[in-house]
Amino acid sequence: MKKTVFFLSLALLVFPQTVKADVTVSGQVKLFTSFFLKQNDTGPYFIHDSGEFATKRIETRLRLSGFLSDQISYAVRFDSFSQPDALFSSDSFPESSSLGAPTLAEPFDFFLYEGNIKISDFLFHGLDFTLGKQRIQWGTADMVNVVDNLNPVDFANFLTFDPDYFGERRPQTALNFEYYLSGFTKIQFVWLLSRQISPLPADFSGLVTGGLTSSSIRIETENKLLRNTNFAFRFATVLLNTDIGVSYYKGNYNLPMLYGVTPVGPAELEFSYTYPQQQVLGLDVAGEVLSAGFWAELAYIIPEDMDAFAYISFPGNEPPYLVKETFPLFEGPYFKYVLGLDYTADIGTGIYLNAQYLHGFFDEADYSGTAESLFGFNKGMFFGELQDFIMASAEYSMLRENLKIELGGIVEFGDQESAFSFMPSLEYKIKDFVSVKAGGFIVSGSETNTKFGPFKNDNILFFAFKTDF
Repeated sequence: MKKTVFFLSLALLVFPQTVKADVTVSGQVKLFTSFFLKQNDTGPYFIHDSGEFATKRIETRLRLSGFLSDQISYAVRFDSFSQPDALFSSDSFPESSSLGAPTLAEPFDFFLYEGNIKISDFLFHGLDFTLGKQRIQWGTADMVNVVDNLNPVDFANFLTFDPDYFGERRPQTALNFEYYLSGFTKIQFVWLLSRQISPLPADFSGLVTGGLTSSSIRIETENKLLRNTNFAFRFATVLLNTDIGVSYYKGNYNLPMLYGVTPVGPAELEFSYTYPQQQVLGLDVAGEVLSAGFWAELAYIIPEDMDAFAYISFPGNEPPYLVKETFPLFEGPYFKYVLGLDYTADIGTGIYLNAQYLHGFFDEADYSGTAESLFGFNKGMFFGELQDFIMASAEYSMLRENLKIELGGIVEFGDQESAFSFMPSLEYKIKDFVSVKAGGFIVSGSETNTKFGPFKNDNILFFAFKTDF
Protein backbone atom coordinates (compact mmCIF):
# COMPACT_ATOMS: atom_id res chain seq x y z
CA MET A 1 0.00 0.00 0.00
CA LYS A 2 2.92 2.36 0.74
CA LYS A 3 4.25 1.82 -2.78
CA THR A 4 0.90 2.68 -4.32
CA VAL A 5 0.54 5.88 -2.29
CA PHE A 6 4.10 6.85 -3.28
CA PHE A 7 3.36 6.38 -6.99
CA LEU A 8 0.11 8.30 -6.78
CA SER A 9 1.89 11.18 -5.03
CA LEU A 10 4.76 11.11 -7.55
CA ALA A 11 2.35 11.40 -10.47
CA LEU A 12 0.64 14.40 -8.92
CA LEU A 13 4.00 16.12 -8.35
CA VAL A 14 5.29 15.49 -11.86
CA PHE A 15 1.99 16.29 -13.55
CA PRO A 16 0.27 18.95 -11.40
CA GLN A 17 -3.20 19.61 -12.76
CA THR A 18 -6.52 20.94 -11.61
CA VAL A 19 -8.64 17.97 -10.58
CA LYS A 20 -11.77 17.68 -12.68
CA ALA A 21 -15.19 17.27 -11.10
CA ASP A 22 -16.26 14.28 -13.21
CA VAL A 23 -15.63 11.69 -10.51
CA THR A 24 -17.42 8.35 -10.89
CA VAL A 25 -18.40 6.55 -7.69
CA SER A 26 -19.47 2.91 -7.82
CA GLY A 27 -19.45 -0.06 -5.52
CA GLN A 28 -21.20 -3.09 -4.11
CA VAL A 29 -22.52 -4.33 -0.78
CA LYS A 30 -22.85 -8.11 -0.48
CA LEU A 31 -23.84 -10.71 2.09
CA PHE A 32 -22.80 -14.32 1.44
CA THR A 33 -23.98 -17.29 3.52
CA SER A 34 -23.17 -21.00 3.15
CA PHE A 35 -25.22 -24.05 4.26
CA PHE A 36 -24.14 -27.67 4.54
CA LEU A 37 -26.60 -30.32 3.37
CA LYS A 38 -24.85 -33.37 4.83
CA GLN A 39 -23.13 -34.17 8.10
CA ASN A 40 -19.36 -34.60 7.91
CA ASP A 41 -17.45 -36.05 10.88
CA THR A 42 -14.24 -36.96 9.07
CA GLY A 43 -13.25 -34.00 6.84
CA PRO A 44 -10.90 -33.67 5.10
CA TYR A 45 -11.63 -29.95 4.70
CA PHE A 46 -14.64 -29.25 6.93
CA ILE A 47 -16.16 -30.78 10.07
CA HIS A 48 -19.84 -29.88 10.45
CA ASP A 49 -23.36 -31.02 11.22
CA SER A 50 -26.12 -31.40 8.66
CA GLY A 51 -27.85 -28.05 8.22
CA GLU A 52 -25.03 -26.06 9.82
CA PHE A 53 -24.61 -22.63 8.26
CA ALA A 54 -22.40 -19.58 8.59
CA THR A 55 -22.42 -16.06 7.22
CA LYS A 56 -19.11 -16.37 5.45
CA ARG A 57 -18.70 -12.75 4.47
CA ILE A 58 -20.29 -9.32 4.53
CA GLU A 59 -18.37 -7.14 2.12
CA THR A 60 -18.41 -3.60 0.80
CA ARG A 61 -16.54 -2.39 -2.26
CA LEU A 62 -16.10 1.28 -3.08
CA ARG A 63 -14.53 2.43 -6.36
CA LEU A 64 -13.63 5.99 -7.31
CA SER A 65 -12.45 6.88 -10.81
CA GLY A 66 -12.11 10.02 -12.86
CA PHE A 67 -9.72 12.38 -14.63
CA LEU A 68 -7.08 14.76 -13.32
CA SER A 69 -6.69 16.17 -16.83
CA ASP A 70 -7.48 15.19 -20.40
CA GLN A 71 -4.53 12.78 -20.33
CA ILE A 72 -4.41 11.63 -16.72
CA SER A 73 -7.02 9.35 -15.19
CA TYR A 74 -7.12 7.48 -11.89
CA ALA A 75 -8.88 4.53 -10.27
CA VAL A 76 -9.07 3.70 -6.57
CA ARG A 77 -10.95 0.83 -4.95
CA PHE A 78 -11.31 0.09 -1.24
CA ASP A 79 -12.65 -3.22 0.06
CA SER A 80 -13.92 -4.00 3.54
CA PHE A 81 -14.84 -7.47 4.83
CA SER A 82 -16.62 -8.56 7.97
CA GLN A 83 -16.55 -12.32 8.61
CA PRO A 84 -18.76 -13.31 11.55
CA ASP A 85 -18.31 -17.02 12.28
CA ALA A 86 -16.02 -17.05 9.25
CA LEU A 87 -14.69 -20.58 9.71
CA PHE A 88 -16.67 -23.72 10.48
CA SER A 89 -14.05 -25.44 12.62
CA SER A 90 -13.42 -24.09 16.13
CA ASP A 91 -9.82 -25.31 16.07
CA SER A 92 -9.00 -23.67 12.74
CA PHE A 93 -5.95 -21.50 12.14
CA PRO A 94 -5.32 -18.70 12.99
CA GLU A 95 -6.67 -18.73 16.53
CA SER A 96 -7.27 -14.99 16.53
CA SER A 97 -7.91 -12.30 13.98
CA SER A 98 -5.61 -9.41 13.11
CA LEU A 99 -7.47 -7.37 15.74
CA GLY A 100 -6.83 -9.92 18.46
CA ALA A 101 -10.45 -11.12 18.49
CA PRO A 102 -11.24 -14.85 18.84
CA THR A 103 -11.69 -16.73 15.57
CA LEU A 104 -15.45 -17.04 15.96
CA ALA A 105 -15.95 -13.39 16.98
CA GLU A 106 -15.93 -11.02 14.03
CA PRO A 107 -12.64 -10.32 12.25
CA PHE A 108 -12.75 -7.25 10.05
CA ASP A 109 -10.45 -6.10 7.24
CA PHE A 110 -10.24 -2.84 5.33
CA PHE A 111 -7.63 -2.41 2.61
CA LEU A 112 -6.70 -0.72 -0.64
CA TYR A 113 -7.63 -3.28 -3.29
CA GLU A 114 -6.62 -1.14 -6.28
CA GLY A 115 -5.08 2.30 -6.75
CA ASN A 116 -3.43 3.58 -9.91
CA ILE A 117 -2.95 6.51 -12.25
CA LYS A 118 -2.92 6.23 -16.05
CA ILE A 119 -1.13 8.77 -18.26
CA SER A 120 -2.12 8.69 -21.92
CA ASP A 121 0.46 9.67 -24.58
CA PHE A 122 3.20 9.47 -21.97
CA LEU A 123 6.49 10.88 -23.41
CA PHE A 124 5.16 10.49 -26.97
CA HIS A 125 1.93 9.77 -28.84
CA GLY A 126 0.60 6.22 -28.55
CA LEU A 127 2.37 5.32 -25.29
CA ASP A 128 0.14 4.85 -22.24
CA PHE A 129 1.64 4.45 -18.79
CA THR A 130 -0.19 3.11 -15.73
CA LEU A 131 1.49 2.97 -12.34
CA GLY A 132 0.23 1.69 -9.02
CA LYS A 133 -1.74 -1.30 -7.80
CA GLN A 134 -3.65 -2.66 -10.80
CA ARG A 135 -5.32 -5.65 -12.42
CA ILE A 136 -3.59 -6.50 -15.71
CA GLN A 137 -5.60 -9.24 -17.38
CA TRP A 138 -4.04 -11.46 -20.02
CA GLY A 139 -5.68 -14.29 -21.89
CA THR A 140 -9.05 -15.04 -23.44
CA ALA A 141 -10.46 -17.97 -21.42
CA ASP A 142 -13.39 -17.71 -19.04
CA MET A 143 -11.91 -17.55 -15.49
CA VAL A 144 -9.47 -20.48 -15.90
CA ASN A 145 -6.71 -18.67 -17.79
CA VAL A 146 -3.28 -20.29 -18.10
CA VAL A 147 -1.44 -17.20 -19.43
CA ASP A 148 -2.88 -14.69 -16.93
CA ASN A 149 0.34 -14.62 -14.92
CA LEU A 150 0.61 -11.07 -13.59
CA ASN A 151 -2.07 -11.27 -10.89
CA PRO A 152 -2.11 -14.20 -8.44
CA VAL A 153 -5.26 -16.22 -7.73
CA ASP A 154 -7.06 -15.42 -4.47
CA PHE A 155 -6.74 -18.91 -3.01
CA ALA A 156 -7.82 -17.65 0.44
CA ASN A 157 -11.45 -17.38 -0.71
CA PHE A 158 -11.44 -20.30 -3.13
CA LEU A 159 -12.88 -22.90 -0.74
CA THR A 160 -15.88 -20.71 0.12
CA PHE A 161 -17.23 -21.69 -3.33
CA ASP A 162 -18.51 -18.17 -3.77
CA PRO A 163 -18.90 -17.80 -7.58
CA ASP A 164 -17.46 -14.28 -7.39
CA TYR A 165 -14.16 -15.68 -6.11
CA PHE A 166 -13.71 -18.71 -8.36
CA GLY A 167 -10.50 -17.74 -10.11
CA GLU A 168 -10.47 -14.20 -8.63
CA ARG A 169 -7.07 -12.56 -9.15
CA ARG A 170 -5.53 -9.87 -6.97
CA PRO A 171 -4.19 -6.54 -8.31
CA GLN A 172 -0.42 -6.00 -8.01
CA THR A 173 1.84 -2.97 -7.79
CA ALA A 174 3.34 -2.51 -11.24
CA LEU A 175 4.60 -0.15 -13.93
CA ASN A 176 2.59 -0.88 -17.06
CA PHE A 177 3.67 0.53 -20.45
CA GLU A 178 1.37 0.03 -23.47
CA TYR A 179 2.46 1.29 -26.89
CA TYR A 180 -0.24 1.26 -29.59
CA LEU A 181 1.16 0.71 -33.08
CA SER A 182 -2.39 1.01 -34.43
CA GLY A 183 -5.96 0.82 -33.19
CA PHE A 184 -5.73 -2.96 -32.83
CA THR A 185 -2.01 -3.67 -32.34
CA LYS A 186 0.01 -2.92 -29.22
CA ILE A 187 3.21 -3.84 -27.43
CA GLN A 188 3.09 -4.07 -23.64
CA PHE A 189 5.85 -4.15 -21.01
CA VAL A 190 5.06 -4.68 -17.33
CA TRP A 191 7.49 -4.38 -14.44
CA LEU A 192 6.12 -5.90 -11.23
CA LEU A 193 7.83 -4.50 -8.15
CA SER A 194 7.57 -7.63 -6.01
CA ARG A 195 6.98 -11.35 -6.28
CA GLN A 196 3.38 -12.37 -7.03
CA ILE A 197 2.07 -14.37 -4.06
CA SER A 198 -1.46 -15.75 -3.72
CA PRO A 199 -3.37 -15.20 -0.47
CA LEU A 200 -3.70 -18.57 1.28
CA PRO A 201 -6.67 -20.11 3.10
CA ALA A 202 -6.68 -19.78 6.88
CA ASP A 203 -6.15 -23.52 7.45
CA PHE A 204 -3.43 -23.87 4.82
CA SER A 205 -1.27 -26.01 7.13
CA GLY A 206 -4.06 -28.56 7.52
CA LEU A 207 -4.74 -28.53 3.80
CA VAL A 208 -1.18 -29.38 2.77
CA THR A 209 -0.19 -31.70 5.63
CA GLY A 210 -3.28 -33.89 5.30
CA GLY A 211 -4.41 -32.98 8.82
CA LEU A 212 -1.28 -34.41 10.49
CA THR A 213 -1.35 -32.52 13.78
CA SER A 214 2.23 -33.50 14.59
CA SER A 215 3.54 -31.81 11.43
CA SER A 216 4.52 -28.20 10.79
CA ILE A 217 5.19 -26.09 7.71
CA ARG A 218 7.82 -23.51 6.86
CA ILE A 219 7.34 -21.18 3.91
CA GLU A 220 10.41 -19.37 2.60
CA THR A 221 10.05 -15.96 0.95
CA GLU A 222 12.64 -13.70 -0.64
CA ASN A 223 13.73 -10.25 0.46
CA LYS A 224 12.32 -7.33 -1.50
CA LEU A 225 15.37 -6.65 -3.63
CA LEU A 226 15.63 -5.24 -7.14
CA ARG A 227 16.79 -8.60 -8.48
CA ASN A 228 13.67 -10.25 -7.03
CA THR A 229 11.23 -8.23 -9.12
CA ASN A 230 9.31 -9.70 -12.06
CA PHE A 231 8.64 -8.49 -15.60
CA ALA A 232 6.60 -9.46 -18.65
CA PHE A 233 6.06 -8.61 -22.35
CA ARG A 234 3.04 -9.03 -24.58
CA PHE A 235 2.31 -8.38 -28.25
CA ALA A 236 -1.37 -8.25 -29.24
CA THR A 237 -2.99 -7.78 -32.64
CA VAL A 238 -5.94 -8.84 -34.80
CA LEU A 239 -5.48 -11.20 -37.74
CA LEU A 240 -8.35 -12.52 -39.90
CA ASN A 241 -10.85 -11.19 -37.37
CA THR A 242 -9.11 -13.15 -34.62
CA ASP A 243 -7.54 -11.60 -31.54
CA ILE A 244 -4.01 -12.93 -31.02
CA GLY A 245 -1.66 -12.38 -28.11
CA VAL A 246 1.91 -13.59 -27.59
CA SER A 247 3.42 -13.12 -24.14
CA TYR A 248 6.48 -13.79 -21.99
CA TYR A 249 6.57 -13.74 -18.19
CA LYS A 250 9.64 -14.06 -15.96
CA GLY A 251 8.71 -14.36 -12.33
CA ASN A 252 7.67 -16.89 -9.73
CA TYR A 253 5.00 -19.47 -8.98
CA ASN A 254 2.15 -17.73 -7.16
CA LEU A 255 1.57 -20.61 -4.74
CA PRO A 256 4.17 -22.18 -2.41
CA MET A 257 5.66 -25.47 -3.63
CA LEU A 258 6.74 -28.28 -1.34
CA TYR A 259 10.46 -28.95 -1.80
CA GLY A 260 11.60 -30.59 1.43
CA VAL A 261 10.47 -32.90 4.24
CA THR A 262 12.54 -33.07 7.43
CA PRO A 263 11.95 -35.27 10.51
CA VAL A 264 12.23 -33.07 13.60
CA GLY A 265 10.99 -35.49 16.22
CA PRO A 266 9.88 -39.07 16.82
CA ALA A 267 6.53 -38.46 15.12
CA GLU A 268 6.90 -34.97 13.71
CA LEU A 269 7.75 -33.75 10.21
CA GLU A 270 8.58 -30.28 8.95
CA PHE A 271 7.35 -29.46 5.43
CA SER A 272 9.45 -26.81 3.64
CA TYR A 273 7.81 -24.65 0.97
CA THR A 274 9.12 -21.95 -1.32
CA TYR A 275 8.08 -19.95 -4.39
CA PRO A 276 10.20 -21.26 -7.30
CA GLN A 277 10.94 -19.04 -10.26
CA GLN A 278 9.49 -19.74 -13.69
CA GLN A 279 9.39 -18.45 -17.24
CA VAL A 280 6.15 -18.68 -19.20
CA LEU A 281 5.75 -18.36 -22.96
CA GLY A 282 2.09 -17.73 -23.70
CA LEU A 283 -0.21 -17.71 -26.72
CA ASP A 284 -3.88 -16.73 -26.63
CA VAL A 285 -6.46 -16.39 -29.42
CA ALA A 286 -10.15 -15.52 -29.58
CA GLY A 287 -12.62 -15.14 -32.40
CA GLU A 288 -15.99 -16.11 -33.82
CA VAL A 289 -17.15 -18.67 -36.39
CA LEU A 290 -20.79 -19.09 -37.47
CA SER A 291 -22.03 -17.00 -34.52
CA ALA A 292 -20.11 -19.17 -32.03
CA GLY A 293 -17.25 -17.69 -30.07
CA PHE A 294 -14.03 -19.61 -29.52
CA TRP A 295 -10.86 -19.09 -27.52
CA ALA A 296 -7.67 -20.92 -26.70
CA GLU A 297 -4.66 -20.38 -24.46
CA LEU A 298 -1.35 -22.23 -24.42
CA ALA A 299 1.35 -21.77 -21.76
CA TYR A 300 4.82 -23.30 -22.07
CA ILE A 301 6.20 -23.23 -18.53
CA ILE A 302 9.93 -23.42 -17.83
CA PRO A 303 10.44 -23.92 -14.07
CA GLU A 304 13.74 -23.14 -12.44
CA ASP A 305 16.13 -26.05 -12.09
CA MET A 306 15.84 -26.51 -8.33
CA ASP A 307 16.53 -29.44 -6.04
CA ALA A 308 14.16 -30.93 -3.49
CA PHE A 309 15.08 -33.16 -0.55
CA ALA A 310 13.68 -35.81 1.76
CA TYR A 311 15.14 -38.09 4.42
CA ILE A 312 15.04 -41.81 3.67
CA SER A 313 15.07 -44.27 6.58
CA PHE A 314 16.62 -47.72 6.44
CA PRO A 315 14.69 -50.41 8.35
CA GLY A 316 16.39 -52.68 10.81
CA ASN A 317 18.36 -49.94 12.53
CA GLU A 318 17.65 -48.71 16.06
CA PRO A 319 17.36 -45.78 16.03
CA PRO A 320 16.40 -45.55 12.30
CA TYR A 321 19.28 -44.55 10.05
CA LEU A 322 18.30 -41.51 7.95
CA VAL A 323 19.94 -40.39 4.72
CA LYS A 324 19.14 -37.10 3.00
CA GLU A 325 18.24 -37.67 -0.65
CA THR A 326 18.35 -34.76 -3.10
CA PHE A 327 16.47 -34.84 -6.40
CA PRO A 328 14.96 -32.47 -9.01
CA LEU A 329 11.61 -31.01 -7.99
CA PHE A 330 10.26 -30.61 -11.54
CA GLU A 331 10.35 -32.96 -14.52
CA GLY A 332 11.26 -30.07 -16.84
CA PRO A 333 9.32 -27.69 -19.10
CA TYR A 334 5.64 -28.53 -19.51
CA PHE A 335 2.42 -27.24 -21.10
CA LYS A 336 -0.88 -25.98 -19.75
CA TYR A 337 -3.72 -25.16 -22.09
CA VAL A 338 -7.43 -24.35 -22.29
CA LEU A 339 -9.88 -24.54 -25.23
CA GLY A 340 -13.34 -23.00 -25.13
CA LEU A 341 -16.54 -22.30 -27.04
CA ASP A 342 -19.64 -20.25 -26.31
CA TYR A 343 -22.89 -19.54 -28.10
CA THR A 344 -25.77 -17.14 -27.56
CA ALA A 345 -29.04 -18.32 -29.12
CA ASP A 346 -30.53 -15.68 -31.40
CA ILE A 347 -34.10 -16.94 -31.21
CA GLY A 348 -35.67 -14.28 -29.03
CA THR A 349 -34.70 -16.02 -25.76
CA GLY A 350 -31.83 -15.46 -23.35
CA ILE A 351 -29.98 -18.75 -23.80
CA TYR A 352 -26.20 -18.81 -23.40
CA LEU A 353 -23.96 -21.91 -23.60
CA ASN A 354 -20.31 -22.14 -22.55
CA ALA A 355 -17.84 -25.05 -22.50
CA GLN A 356 -14.09 -25.31 -21.82
CA TYR A 357 -11.45 -28.04 -21.73
CA LEU A 358 -8.61 -27.34 -19.29
CA HIS A 359 -5.29 -29.13 -18.88
CA GLY A 360 -3.60 -27.96 -15.70
CA PHE A 361 -5.42 -26.19 -12.87
CA PHE A 362 -3.82 -23.09 -11.35
CA ASP A 363 -2.29 -25.05 -8.42
CA GLU A 364 -0.87 -27.96 -10.47
CA ALA A 365 2.60 -28.60 -11.92
CA ASP A 366 4.63 -31.36 -13.59
CA TYR A 367 6.85 -32.86 -10.89
CA SER A 368 9.70 -35.32 -11.27
CA GLY A 369 9.11 -39.02 -10.73
CA THR A 370 11.09 -39.00 -7.48
CA ALA A 371 9.11 -36.02 -6.15
CA GLU A 372 5.88 -37.84 -7.00
CA SER A 373 7.07 -40.94 -5.15
CA LEU A 374 8.55 -39.35 -2.01
CA PHE A 375 6.13 -36.42 -1.61
CA GLY A 376 3.02 -38.29 -2.74
CA PHE A 377 2.23 -35.93 -5.62
CA ASN A 378 -0.45 -37.29 -7.94
CA LYS A 379 -3.39 -36.20 -10.03
CA GLY A 380 -6.58 -35.28 -8.25
CA MET A 381 -5.13 -33.38 -5.31
CA PHE A 382 -4.48 -29.75 -4.48
CA PHE A 383 -0.86 -28.85 -5.30
CA GLY A 384 -0.61 -32.06 -7.29
CA GLU A 385 0.18 -33.25 -10.80
CA LEU A 386 -1.42 -31.89 -13.97
CA GLN A 387 -4.87 -33.25 -14.76
CA ASP A 388 -7.75 -32.52 -17.12
CA PHE A 389 -11.12 -30.84 -16.64
CA ILE A 390 -14.24 -30.18 -18.68
CA MET A 391 -16.23 -27.14 -17.55
CA ALA A 392 -19.62 -26.26 -18.98
CA SER A 393 -22.57 -24.04 -18.17
CA ALA A 394 -25.96 -23.14 -19.61
CA GLU A 395 -27.79 -19.90 -18.77
CA TYR A 396 -31.40 -19.00 -19.41
CA SER A 397 -32.69 -15.47 -18.83
CA MET A 398 -36.36 -14.58 -18.68
CA LEU A 399 -38.74 -11.96 -17.33
CA ARG A 400 -36.92 -9.22 -19.26
CA GLU A 401 -33.61 -10.75 -18.12
CA ASN A 402 -34.44 -10.12 -14.47
CA LEU A 403 -34.42 -13.86 -13.71
CA LYS A 404 -31.39 -15.95 -14.66
CA ILE A 405 -31.16 -19.73 -14.27
CA GLU A 406 -27.70 -21.29 -14.61
CA LEU A 407 -26.72 -24.96 -14.68
CA GLY A 408 -22.97 -25.46 -14.50
CA GLY A 409 -20.60 -28.30 -13.86
CA ILE A 410 -16.99 -29.48 -13.71
CA VAL A 411 -15.85 -32.96 -14.70
CA GLU A 412 -12.33 -33.81 -13.54
CA PHE A 413 -10.22 -36.74 -14.61
CA GLY A 414 -7.69 -38.02 -12.08
CA ASP A 415 -5.66 -41.22 -12.00
CA GLN A 416 -8.31 -43.68 -13.24
CA GLU A 417 -10.85 -41.80 -11.14
CA SER A 418 -13.28 -38.98 -11.90
CA ALA A 419 -15.67 -36.66 -10.13
CA PHE A 420 -18.49 -34.36 -11.21
CA SER A 421 -19.27 -31.06 -9.50
CA PHE A 422 -22.75 -29.71 -10.18
CA MET A 423 -23.16 -25.95 -9.69
CA PRO A 424 -26.75 -24.76 -10.19
CA SER A 425 -27.78 -21.19 -9.39
CA LEU A 426 -30.81 -18.93 -9.56
CA GLU A 427 -30.45 -15.13 -9.61
CA TYR A 428 -33.27 -12.59 -9.50
CA LYS A 429 -32.86 -8.86 -10.03
CA ILE A 430 -35.32 -7.17 -7.69
CA LYS A 431 -34.38 -3.68 -8.86
CA ASP A 432 -31.75 -2.41 -11.29
CA PHE A 433 -29.26 -2.32 -8.43
CA VAL A 434 -30.52 -5.05 -6.07
CA SER A 435 -30.33 -8.81 -6.68
CA VAL A 436 -30.50 -12.08 -4.77
CA LYS A 437 -28.78 -15.30 -5.75
CA ALA A 438 -28.98 -18.88 -4.50
CA GLY A 439 -26.97 -21.86 -5.67
CA GLY A 440 -25.01 -24.89 -4.68
CA PHE A 441 -21.85 -26.96 -5.05
CA ILE A 442 -22.89 -30.61 -5.17
CA VAL A 443 -20.34 -33.35 -5.89
CA SER A 444 -20.59 -36.96 -6.99
CA GLY A 445 -17.99 -39.51 -8.04
CA SER A 446 -14.81 -40.80 -6.47
CA GLU A 447 -13.59 -39.34 -3.17
CA THR A 448 -10.02 -40.47 -3.90
CA ASN A 449 -7.64 -39.26 -6.61
CA THR A 450 -9.89 -36.30 -7.41
CA LYS A 451 -9.60 -32.67 -6.37
CA PHE A 452 -13.26 -31.94 -5.66
CA GLY A 453 -14.46 -35.49 -4.95
CA PRO A 454 -13.87 -35.23 -1.17
CA PHE A 455 -16.44 -32.42 -1.04
CA LYS A 456 -19.21 -34.96 -1.73
CA ASN A 457 -19.32 -35.35 2.06
CA ASP A 458 -20.31 -31.67 2.36
CA ASN A 459 -22.61 -30.56 -0.49
CA ILE A 460 -22.88 -26.82 -0.03
CA LEU A 461 -25.73 -24.39 -0.68
CA PHE A 462 -25.18 -20.64 -0.70
CA PHE A 463 -27.26 -17.50 -0.58
CA ALA A 464 -26.05 -14.05 -1.66
CA PHE A 465 -27.66 -10.64 -1.47
CA LYS A 466 -26.08 -7.85 -3.56
CA THR A 467 -26.63 -4.13 -3.86
CA ASP A 468 -24.76 -2.33 -6.63
CA PHE A 469 -24.43 1.44 -6.84
